[in-house]
Amino acid sequence: MPKKFNENLVKAITATSEAAGICRQAMIDANDDSCRAMYSAILKDCEKHMEMLNGEVELHKKQKKWDA
Repeated sequence: MPKKFNENLVKAITATSEAAGICRQAMIDANDDSCRAMYSAILKDCEKHMEMLNGEVELHKKQKKWDA
């Protein structure tokens, strides 16, 4: 059974990935530039958060704390 902190990382990665996908589709579906700009900004944040989360996973692997 994975450690709770690893489970939380996996949940956060899943949720952030889903949010990024929604923003990508929303940018296509948007009917004006202000909506596209908003979704674009949110997508950039999601991408930054994914980098942070994946970095933390790699750190856990190096520290032998990753078992998810």
